Formats: sequence, C-alpha cells, structure tokens
Amino acid sequence: MPDHAGARDDKHGEAMEEGIVGDALAAGLDASAVEALTEMAALHKRDYELDRWLVNGRSRAPVAIVLETDHRTLSTRRLLLKVPVTDDTARLTATEYARHRDAYAEAPDFAKEHLTKLEADPIRLGKGRFMTLQEIAGDDIESVEVLTVLLNSMLGTPAGDTTEIPCTPTDFAEICGAVVSGVLQPWNGRPRKARQAFTVAEFLGLHIQDQLEPGGRLHALSMEHRTDRIEIAGERRPLVNPFALARGALFGDRRIVRGLVGRTHGDLHTDNILVRVDPAIDAEKFHLIDLALYEPDGPMTRDPAHLLLYILARRMDTLSATQQEALLDYVIAPDEGHAGRLPGWLVEVITRTDRAFLDWLEGSGLQPEWRRERLLSLAGCAMLFFGRKSTNSADHPWFLRLAARAADRFVGMPGLPAPDPESAPPVAVTPPAWRTLPEPLPVAWIPDLVRPRTAARTAVELHLIPHPRVERPAVTRWEALKEGLVAAGREARLFTEDEEVRQEGPAAAVGSSGAGLAVTRSGQRSAWTGLPHDDSGAILDRDDLAIRLRRLLDALLRVPAPAPEGFGIALGIETGGLVVSEGPAHAAPHETVRSRSSAGPLRLPADGVLARHELARRGSAVADELVERLLLTFRQGRVER
Repeated sequence: MPDHAGARDDKHGEAMEEGIVGDALAAGLDASAVEALTEMAALHKRDYELDRWLVNGRSRAPVAIVLETDHRTLSTRRLLLKVPVTDDTARLTATEYARHRDAYAEAPDFAKEHLTKLEADPIRLGKGRFMTLQEIAGDDIESVEVLTVLLNSMLGTPAGDTTEIPCTPTDFAEICGAVVSGVLQPWNGRPRKARQAFTVAEFLGLHIQDQLEPGGRLHALSMEHRTDRIEIAGERRPLVNPFALARGALFGDRRIVRGLVGRTHGDLHTDNILVRVDPAIDAEKFHLIDLALYEPDGPMTRDPAHLLLYILARRMDTLSATQQEALLDYVIAPDEGHAGRLPGWLVEVITRTDRAFLDWLEGSGLQPEWRRERLLSLAGCAMLFFGRKSTNSADHPWFLRLAARAADRFVGMPGLPAPDPESAPPVAVTPPAWRTLPEPLPVAWIPDLVRPRTAARTAVELHLIPHPRVERPAVTRWEALKEGLVAAGREARLFTEDEEVRQEGPAAAVGSSGAGLAVTRSGQRSAWTGLPHDDSGAILDRDDLAIRLRRLLDALLRVPAPAPEGFGIALGIETGGLVVSEGPAHAAPHETVRSRSSAGPLRLPADGVLARHELARRGSAVADELVERLLLTFRQGRVER
C-alpha cells in the first residue's frame, strides 16, 4: 500500500524548505549566509522570518531581529541574528562568538543581568566567519531602548525632532554612571594591575590597535605629523604629538605604565547600551551588546573614555564654539576646570563617570595610576575619533587637540621619568613572515593597467596579487569598486581632496598628479605615485621611498575588493626612459654625488607571499623591507656614470 502519511510529510517538508529563510531576510544576507542558515534550519526543522533590520550607520555587519519558528516544538521566539563581514582563519579564538562566549562564562552573574545570551553553537560560513543567534536583550524588545535614542530625546535630534520617550539630563547622567559603575564593580570586583607594566606605545596600542599601520584609519593622518611635537591651530604652543607617542617616541621601550586591567567591553558607546524604559527609565537595568572586542585583561580606563567621546562625537552640534573650547580643559582635568559655561548634563555625565571610577578605586591607593592612564585613554580614544569617517569632519580638529592635550599633560605628570627625545621607537622583534613561492605570480604593471600618458612618467609602483586566487567580483560590484578606489585614494592621501581623479576601465582611478589605483579582473590591487626629481632626473631616496610605499600600501589595503588569505607583492620603478639616481631627495645637485642609471623599468617579481593579517599588522615593517630590497636591486643593476 502507498505510504500516504509519508507523502504528506514529504510535501510538508518541501513547502517548509522553500520558505525556510524568508525573502526579506535572504535579500539582506550574502549567499553563503543564506545557504548556511537554510541548511541549519532544515536540519532542525525551523524557519526564519525577518522582523526588522538593525542599523547604527557605522557597522557593515548585517544585524537583524528575526522570528524563529521551531516545527518540532511548535513554538516561535524572537532572536537577534548577526553576520560578520570579514573573516580571519588565523584568529578563530578572537571571533565575536569566542569573545562573547568567554565574557558570559567568566562572569555568569553579571552576564545574566547585563549581557545577551548566545543561542546554541555558531553557524559556520567558512574561513573564520560565524553567524550567531542571540536572545533579545531584556527579553521584551519594546521594554528597552538604545541609549542613543535617550540621548537624542534629551537634546532633540539635529533636525529638531524628539523621540516619544522622555529622558531628563539627570536620567541620562544616571544611566552613564550606572553603566560605568557596573562595568567596574560587579563585572570586575577589586582593582588589579597587569602582571607586567606597559610601555606608553603598548598601552596606546590597546586603544588604536593597528590603526597607525598602512590600511589603518590613522596611517595617512599620522604621516602628516611625524615629529615629537605638533603645532595645532588654536593652541598657544606646540604640544606632544600623540601619534609619535603611540609609535614609541619620548619614552621608547621603558615600561612606565603600570596598567589597571580587567574585563572590558572594548567598544562601549551609546549604540551598544540598551536601557529599560518601560514602565519607566531604570538606570540599573542596562544591557551591553556587541561583544566583538571583549577582553578579559583590557585597560580599565578605555571603556569610560570611549563612551564619553562617543557621546561628544554624536552631539557636538549642541555645543557652541566657546563651550567646545572650555570642554577641552574640563575633559582633561575636571577637578581643575570651570564648568560654568558648559551644559549641566555634560558636566553631570563627566562627574558621575569619574566618581564611579574613584569609588571603585577607594581603598586601593591606585588613584595616581588612574589619573595617568585616564589621560592616555583619552589620547588614544580621541585619535580614534579623529580618524573615523562617522565623526563630523568639522569636529576632527577638536579631537586632535584633545589627543594632543592629553598626551602633553601625561608627559608632564609627576612620578614619570623625564621624556627622552632621542628614545627610538621599539623595533619589531621578528621580521614579516614571508613564504617563498616556487614560481613568481603573474603581474600586470602600469603599462598594462592604464594609458601611459595618464600615469606619472617616473613612478614607484606596488602590486598586491591574491594568493590563492579569489573569485572575480560580480558585475554589479564592479561599478561600486570604481567609486571605492577614488575614496581609498583620498583617505590614504594618495589623491588630495581637491585633486581631479579620472576613472579608467575596467577599474582604475588616476589623479591629475599621475598617482593611481587599479584593480584587475584577477583581483590584483595596484597603486603608484610619482618620484621626486631634480635637474638630472628622478631620485630614489630611502626615507622618501619609505613614506611613498607606506602611502601606496595604505591605499591598497583600503580598497573594497575581495580579500584573499594572502598577497604576493611586486614592486617596481617606472623610469619612463629618464635617468634615475639614488640620493637625498631634497639636496641640490651640486651638494651630493649620486650614482646614476638610465636602464629600463626596475621590477621586483611577486616571488613571496604574506598572509593578509600579517600585512595589515606589520605594514610599516613590510614597506621598510621593500625599500631595502628595491635599493639593493637598483645598486646591483645600475650603470655607473
């Protein structure tokens, strides 16, 4: 007899699988995420429907509220779905899922009250990407609200609108104080110092990570400020350069920062804090979301500093020029400043968050460490906001001034050794980990990429060739890639803000200066820029080449193209048939004797590969090594004149 029951089950299964991931949800996810979610859901007889997308304007990671229906238990529940944008197979223990899991396991009592809970195991998307499902913070999505909404309720949005949830200045300040107090005390217990003291550069590095390296948001900006002191409009005297301090200037490898450490969120800001608002605002009922940067031994002064500066970056529009000036002094030293000209809500936020820290430190005797590390955290976080696109461009100078003032104040603090202007930045212990290839990778050089007359006649060119090969971008992404090249070039200062940039096919951007960026169909990323000249021809200067290569690498790492596991690196000098010489770029011809060459293009093949994460973390060291290779090859192959 035919199994009609089985047939009905098969039809039901087919119907369920067709709608297993709703169309609206699938439309916002990449193909690998849809496939992985469909497979997992089919295995467990579930389906997923989009409730709403969550967007905060900064993160490209898809985040959605979804309705999960389980056909085995005949139940539905609302969950948060999050899909990471990038992957990193080399650091699986540092994925958001791993950090979130650790945060929950290491402090379960605090986690139960203030952290979201992961649902089951992560869903693997491949190459280190894991999609996660989490419980809704506070369980009832309509009973909690993002702190940013309450900030705008208190101040009114820039457009003049307000939300339906009333929030007084006192309410807002109480929430900020409760969050900082909660992070410090119930999450961490008593204060503790790191097992080993930090250098100043190491401590600032815990804030800005690798942002000073090529590809980082601060690289191009820091290259414009390379001396130990920095002159900034509005300041009466040169101040300590925070970028130089972060690179190891003034204190070198001396371990002078004792380091108050503990469990830290790592990205504490008003978009990552949910607060109970129904039936009334309850400052103690808060939830921290997005634990992608959680650390068990992070710097304790970082979270409060980042929260404060994020609030300022979001609502600097409510402060007059006079108030912004007064705020610089007050943020650096609230106990010394005059708060009369500042809005009461802002004074109360700073007072309550600092008071939370001092209450936590009571009985420890570690207040001097807090005062010093608070300044370094302000400097580090201010540098981050100075480099962020999300920060209003009109506010960038304010954050640079704050970073410099905090750095300058730190250097003059009692109890620290005298700064040494001759202190050399720490040198990396190990060189970049190259992997030699049996055969060089194929390379497209400048003449293969653009019309020769549009590029600089003499130029240094750098090419990153994916290894292994990556999938070709879809046609729909190719047009967006062209626009991304121009943006990447401007951000890296390869093109100036007002420089005319022409787009050439299939995906190349060439500035009026002759500098350019290109991506080939095979995924090769290429960048080039002109060389300095004197009356005799083009010049190869070690220091100048290092700066140019770092800028080229910075631009290439910003290009929004598919990211491979590693890159082969090719380097060359396009001579344009002119004489090329080695020597100081800024010396007059009669002041130095240069060895000259008029040979054809100089090219170093892509015979070695670096892992992508290695290139991102060690970009400056890679650029320096490439300079030495280039000069050595030039000397060995030149024709003496």
